[in-house]
Amino acid sequence: MTLSSEKTTEEISARAGSSLRELGFGAHETAVILALNQLESASVADLSTETGIHHANLYAVLDSLVGRSLVVLHSGRPKIYQFSPLSHVKEMFSSKMEQLLHDLQEIQDSRESKRVIPSLIYTIRGSADVLAKMLAMIERAKETIFLVAPDLDSLGMTVLEHLRAAQKRGVKIQAIFGKRPEDADLQIQYRIKEDTLAVDVVIDSIESLISMPDLTVCGWADNALISMQLEGFLQQSWKLSRK
Repeated sequence: MTLSSEKTTEEISARAGSSLRELGFGAHETAVILALNQLESASVADLSTETGIHHANLYAVLDSLVGRSLVVLHSGRPKIYQFSPLSHVKEMFSSKMEQLLHDLQEIQDSRESKRVIPSLIYTIRGSADVLAKMLAMIERAKETIFLVAPDLDSLGMTVLEHLRAAQKRGVKIQAIFGKRPEDADLQIQYRIKEDTLAVDVVIDSIESLISMPDLTVCGWADNALISMQLEGFLQQSWKLSRK
């Protein structure tokens, strides 16, 4: 293995470990899962050498992972452990996520039947996640998009491509920019307001996003009351902006 490939493997392992921790796995569970994916199969002694975790602690971790169908135990002396096939893990997590979303939807439907109107604004951090949320909103738009940005071109070609796709679907797009966009092919209604600071997106008057200009953090809501209030404010700004 070359130095370059070793570095790449380390980076992938670090990224996978971070994802596992975000999914709720403990430090020892994460270490064991990564080790079992690096080794085709392993005994407790092998895993202890690989992870530095004491044998006594490893047995508890492995029993938990076996019970959750993430690890397969092969009886013998010594016992051998393998990570479950990735296709099985994917199916298991997908099934659990589908069930979770179904249950949460039923809870929300029950909440709506009691006439409780949620008014939460969710915080999303990280430019990649904020951009992904913005692109998903543009994809979901059916009738209208109201976009505000200091510099449309700085948002990147992916945003422009999604806006073009929305236009082809017949979505009406209004925008306020801090400066004139360089892309003349994007035929949308826009006005100029030089002191524009934030990035705002409202789609169909039901979903809204307010972000820092560098997309490092945003507030997002799928609440119609909040979205209509923001859209109303943006419409007032539109009237005061120059053509």
